[in-house]
Amino acid sequence: MAETQNLWSQILKEIKQQVEPQTFSTWFDKTEEFSLVNDTLTIKAPTKFFADWLDQHYKSFIEEIAYNLTAEKIVVDFIGSTNNAPNNYSFSKSSKFDVSLDTGLNPRYTFGRFVVGNNNHFAFSAAQAVADKPGKIYNPLFIYGGVGLGKTHLMQGVGNSIVNNKINKKVLYITTEDFTNEMISAIQTNSTINFRKKFRTFDILMIDDIHFLAGKEGSQEEFFHTFNTLYNAKKQIILTSDRPPKEIKQLQDRLISRFEWGLLADIKRPNYETRVAILRQKCDEEDITLKDEILEFIAENFDDNIRQLEGSLVKILAFSSYKNIKPHQIEVTDVKKILEDMMANRKRPVTLDLIQEEVAKYFEIGKNQIKEPTRKKEIAFPRQIAMYLSAKLIPHISLLEIANHYNKKDHTTIIHAKKIITQKLGKDQNLKSKINEITEAITK
Repeated sequence: MAETQNLWSQILKEIKQQVEPQTFSTWFDKTEEFSLVNDTLTIKAPTKFFADWLDQHYKSFIEEIAYNLTAEKIVVDFIGSTNNAPNNYSFSKSSKFDVSLDTGLNPRYTFGRFVVGNNNHFAFSAAQAVADKPGKIYNPLFIYGGVGLGKTHLMQGVGNSIVNNKINKKVLYITTEDFTNEMISAIQTNSTINFRKKFRTFDILMIDDIHFLAGKEGSQEEFFHTFNTLYNAKKQIILTSDRPPKEIKQLQDRLISRFEWGLLADIKRPNYETRVAILRQKCDEEDITLKDEILEFIAENFDDNIRQLEGSLVKILAFSSYKNIKPHQIEVTDVKKILEDMMANRKRPVTLDLIQEEVAKYFEIGKNQIKEPTRKKEIAFPRQIAMYLSAKLIPHISLLEIANHYNKKDHTTIIHAKKIITQKLGKDQNLKSKINEITEAITK
């Protein structure tokens, strides 16, 4: 046990130097060594939920530190202790999910665990269609979007659906980095034939973060031929990226062209309702009860990606575990303090509600008055300004979404509002000053 304590304490020192203080206190302060057996270091976390989170997000990071310290390959496992958890704080559903060595798939990434909203419905439907008829529809399927929005989950959902339904298909999930590393290793060991045979015999090949091929001419050349072989054999190819093909710089035109042969499906940031649904699902999976106002508070303040939502939730659960109180006893005032550091440097997300609120405040009318079906100038004009600013400050949403927000039947009302305000701005410097003031209040 002394050896284990010594190794883990050394690892903790390295971790502390490489992560933010708040990150260290949240995730690592309450961890303990458990055992070191046959090069497997087992670490005990406060709860199973924490153990699962550490396994997903820090396992490879810690194993790399362990290797640097020992010059030996150490496998790090995490277990959770429920001894300190409140009675109703059950983690029975948070059992460890082992990645399959044969397919590279994480069994937690299924369609059933994927929360569908307006931001990802199209991509989800496409993924389901591909899972039902691999190689026959949407080939390749190219899923793109920002970090932490669920691209990997959706991609692997296809693979897990095929595996779980016992469809006789060879499936492989791999990151672009691992694909490139295997290719380099094959060149160094004169085993490129085996490398090509491996990747060109799968029925479903899923490659994550394909944008990392940018600037790597050798890897692009190899993948070009792998792509052609699989495509011509009607094998399914699924790719993810943080941007559409044409926006990936230093990528061969012939690859860009091929990536666009099938279907491009983007995943946007989740809206408020979807964010709440994601938080509710996570609580259900872990059998955790939190007040509705807490979930709503998180959803209102963290809109960039799903990882932020999960991170916020885990910090709250850490507080519950450390203070030995039941999650449902936590109040919003507690949560504001718990998440204070995460929110300190964060600007408010620009939303339709925020724009509506700030415009109403500026013109000294009630927030809900803007939506009233009246043509009175003191209401109608601020409403037109709110519509104009909505289209200007949130360009990724449709005019129809803005119209629905203001209880209008179609987008023509928004077009009219934009036209009216634009015309007035060209003549009225006072109005221009007012809109600048409102914009500053919204984006501060």
